[in-house]
Amino acid sequence: MHREFLFNILFLVFINLLIKPFFIFGIDLTVQNRVPDGDYGLYFTLFNITYLFQILNDFGIQNFNNRNISQHPQLLPKYFPNLLLLKGLLSILYFVLTMLVAWGIAGYERRALGLLAILLFNQILTQVIFFLRSNISGLGHYRIDSLLSSLDKLLMLGTGSLVLWANPFAMPFSVELFAWSQTFALLATVIIAFVVLRSKADFPVRPSWLGNWRSGRLALLFLLKKSYPFALVILLMTAYTRLDAVILERMLPDGTLHADVYAGAYRLLDACNMLGYLFASLLLPMFARLLRDHPDGSTVRPLASMSFKMIWAGSLTLVAAVFFARQSLVEVMMPLKASAYRWDVLGILIWTFVPVSVTYIFSTLLTAHERLMQMNRFFIAGLVLDVVLNLTLVPQWKAVGSAVATFSTQLFIAVTMVWLCVRTFQFRPSQRGLAQTLGFVTWILFADWLIFEKTGLDWKGQFGLALVAGLVGFLALGMLNIRQLRRAMEA
Repeated sequence: MHREFLFNILFLVFINLLIKPFFIFGIDLTVQNRVPDGDYGLYFTLFNITYLFQILNDFGIQNFNNRNISQHPQLLPKYFPNLLLLKGLLSILYFVLTMLVAWGIAGYERRALGLLAILLFNQILTQVIFFLRSNISGLGHYRIDSLLSSLDKLLMLGTGSLVLWANPFAMPFSVELFAWSQTFALLATVIIAFVVLRSKADFPVRPSWLGNWRSGRLALLFLLKKSYPFALVILLMTAYTRLDAVILERMLPDGTLHADVYAGAYRLLDACNMLGYLFASLLLPMFARLLRDHPDGSTVRPLASMSFKMIWAGSLTLVAAVFFARQSLVEVMMPLKASAYRWDVLGILIWTFVPVSVTYIFSTLLTAHERLMQMNRFFIAGLVLDVVLNLTLVPQWKAVGSAVATFSTQLFIAVTMVWLCVRTFQFRPSQRGLAQTLGFVTWILFADWLIFEKTGLDWKGQFGLALVAGLVGFLALGMLNIRQLRRAMEA
């Protein structure tokens, strides 16, 4: 399992680094720079609103299905048609409810509601892709899943480039046109993912009980009951992650402009979060298989330790480099909109990636072990903390206040997830492990300070040296034991 994890995480990172940064910084950033001030802030706010009722769009089906197919692959023909129908019914409810709330409670008008409708449809397609991929990874085809993880962004590079520069429809460019370009890419990804899954497993699409309402109702209720705890995790994690931009945009008279600033900083955080999500998507089926045979968690500790050290070092290396280079990054990404306000927000918000990365590892382990209700108690507390901090800080500090609230909430969640794992699996970090973890923090901050303050290189050279410094510290501190790595590769 160590070997499988190492090969696939390196493959995942390689594939995603080839594609996703080009979309984030080549397409998405160009869109923000091209449209009028405030338009991208509206797009970003509405995009976050699509996450508020994500519990209905997914209802924990992806994680529930991934965990169960990993442990019992023979259940795929039984689960697939029923879960697909359930997802369809929930998606309709998700679309209608979100539109009603945006119109009746949030007070959005015609243009915003039209854009929101496109974004909601895109979210439904995205969840269908995740569902199809959960079956593929659950069957153990991790590398195929890795390729599919970036397919939508690869296709969006094509459709986004088309509407940005070729303009085949002879229409003025707008955020609506950008949203439609994503729709076509997502539709194509759904078709490809379904064809791939069909080639790997034989399953019906039509539920066997269709037409028998009593049997169907019981089947749907059973699946809802099973996936409900996973759904609550998704709802709470989404809420405290995505509420910040919505509160910021709604609380201030010029909220779309401040949301635009927050969105510019969040883009870099989102690019970094890609790495954390890759770890989680790969680890969930692996943790589930290990826990199936050893429920006491004894076999997951080495994998959890290895993945934590890798993501701890990786997240700190990236965050420290972005923090020290924040002014240059903002000036390069947004030359016409760069300001101290923007790089101050980025300087605070980017540190959120460290606790988020820790949460990805330990919440995934707890999910695989079905410790969902214990997690949800802390997610509820995190949601309350996030709302209180935003309501307190945003009126005075605006986007900076939202960034502080985000970091504080994610730090609280990360600490509680680690504590839950310690209590559940009796993890006891060694003195050597603690020394490595804290030693890396000291090393990377000191090394980056020297690189960015004393070398006199341009920011690109400094950024590259900072990444090298992270790799040197990772190896020098023995955070990845070469002997263990060799044994894993030979296993």
